[in-house]
This record gives sequence, structure tokens and C-alpha cells, in this order.
Amino acid sequence: MLYYKNNKALISLLKNIKRQVSLSRSRQELDAVISELKSFSGSYQLNTKAYWITFTVVLLATGLLSYWDWSQRQHFQQSTWIIIAAGGALTLLSGITAYYPHHLMAKVSHALLQRDGLLDNNLTPVTFNGKATARQFQQRFSEFHRGNYSREIQELFKGSYQGDEYSFEYYYYHFHYVDERIVTETYTDSNGRVRTRTRREYDHYDRYGLILPFGLLRNFAVIGFSLPGAGKATYKPASNRFNKVFKVVAASEIEAAKAMKPTVVVAFEELSNVLSKVNFEVNDAADLCLSFADKDLIATPNKVKISEFEAFIEALEGEQEFEKLKAALSHVHYVMTKLDSNF
Repeated sequence: MLYYKNNKALISLLKNIKRQVSLSRSRQELDAVISELKSFSGSYQLNTKAYWITFTVVLLATGLLSYWDWSQRQHFQQSTWIIIAAGGALTLLSGITAYYPHHLMAKVSHALLQRDGLLDNNLTPVTFNGKATARQFQQRFSEFHRGNYSREIQELFKGSYQGDEYSFEYYYYHFHYVDERIVTETYTDSNGRVRTRTRREYDHYDRYGLILPFGLLRNFAVIGFSLPGAGKATYKPASNRFNKVFKVVAASEIEAAKAMKPTVVVAFEELSNVLSKVNFEVNDAADLCLSFADKDLIATPNKVKISEFEAFIEALEGEQEFEKLKAALSHVHYVMTKLDSNF
């Protein structure tokens, strides 16, 4: 692509920043990337006006020339198709040339803010094998017994939480699974006969969650979304609001009743206002998997771009807070404090 002067230098900088952000794992490494961005001597504004003008002119010229050539004989000639093909190629090239720098700017801006947000919230990416990690999680939690065709962990971050009474390390994950199903349909063949045929269809789903050592319960679940292998409710609290959203499965009714004291019931009701399709599953090793359908727990709320440089740097230098992640972790900590006196 043909870019000149400041545009060319800025695009080169953005490509380099994008590469370095993907490799950064610490605040020090990210600060070095930000310093390189600040040291850029040119303008952070992309000037693509000429590219868009070229795109418009080529598009109009192609249309007008094609119409003129067609009108000579009132049908498409070889020359008409040549004009359309050449003009189409030039239009596409000029359009991509005009669009690409802004797309790159938006992508790099988001990547920088996202990595800054992760570090602000003490989250670091973990090296993992997606399918192997899904198998490991499947051995530990019923939550991962989903997907009859494939299962894969697509994101994994390690974090830490410091509460007033408890502190713990946890993993945030993105779980993708696929269900395969056979669809049978009827159709009429060329001879007018009604026949049937089958085809395979694949449904893709995503779940997200936190995994951490819980320690206060075993084989216990508060289920707000279908949990593979879970039986009938062991215990029902007095709250109709809770019972409309969740069911409680435990080793015994007594254990469930001890865990689900009124304050804990209210905490789950409040959590259901923040997160959707929540499951709170504690396995036989006393590890917790808090899963949900929300994909935005670790998404930066900032939309500012590098081209708005002062506002962008201000966003980076400020402290980003992932509100929904904080709510999920606070809920876990609160439940810990309420169960501590029971078990």
C-alpha cells in the first residue's frame, strides 16, 4: 500500500506497538511500549482524506464508464467487463488503502487499553494448551462436561484477590464448546419423489468463569444454568426469588441448609443481577468453579483511540477497574466469610 510521510511513519509505529503489546507480560514491559508511543515525533492523526477521495472518484468513474460503454450497444460487451474488472480492482484497492490505517489504529488502541486493564486488575496471561486444559478442567468440574463434538479453553489468566478476611489466587477462563447434531429433512427430487436426507450441524457456545481454591465446602452447587450430571435440588430456601433462578445440590439437605443461610441466599440473588446463567460449583477437592455467560468481565470499558492522544494517555495512566469481575470476586469472598463459622 502507498502511504506517505506521517501516515507511513505512524502506521509503522502502530504495527510495532501491536507486536510489543502482544508480548508484554508485566507493567514494566507495557510502560516501555507506552514510552515508545509517547516518543513519536509526528502527528497521531491519520490523514486519509486523499485516499477516500480517490476511492470515490474511481468508484464513480467505473460506474459512468461502464454505463457509457454498455449504452453504445445496449448490452454488455467485452470492453464493458474489462472496465468493470479494472475499475472494481482499483476501487477495492483504494478502499482498503483508506480503511486500513483507521482499522489498525482502533485495534492497537484497544490492545493497549486492554493489556493495561488486565495489569491494573492483577491479571496475567497463562501459557496453555486449549484442548488439554479443557480436558483437565473436565476431570475436576461438571461445568466442562459440555460439547459432544469439541471443547477448548480459549483464554486463561491468573489473578489474585485481597479481601478483608480472605485472599486467594484464581484463574479466569473462556471456555468454548461445540455440539454436533444430525438434522433430517425432506425434499423433492427431480422426478417429483419425496426423499429424506441428513446433514450435520454444529452449534457453538461460550462460557466464562473463575476457578480457585475454596476450602469450605465439598460436592456442593448452586445452579442457575443447566449443569451436566447435576441431580434434583437437595434443598430449597424460603426465598421465591432465589428459587426462580437457582437450585441447590449438596451431599445432604442438612449441609445445604447450613450453607444457604439467608444472607448467602440474598448474595446469590444480587449476583444474578450482575451475572447471567451463573453456576457455583464446588468439587470434591473443595475447589470452586464460578461460571457464567457474561463475556465482558475483563473487557476494557475505554473506547478512546491513540489519535485522541491526550485522552488516550490519561486513560492509560488512570486505574481501570473491571466492575463485574470485582463483583464476582467480592461475592466469592462474602460467601467465604459467611460459611467460615459453619464448617
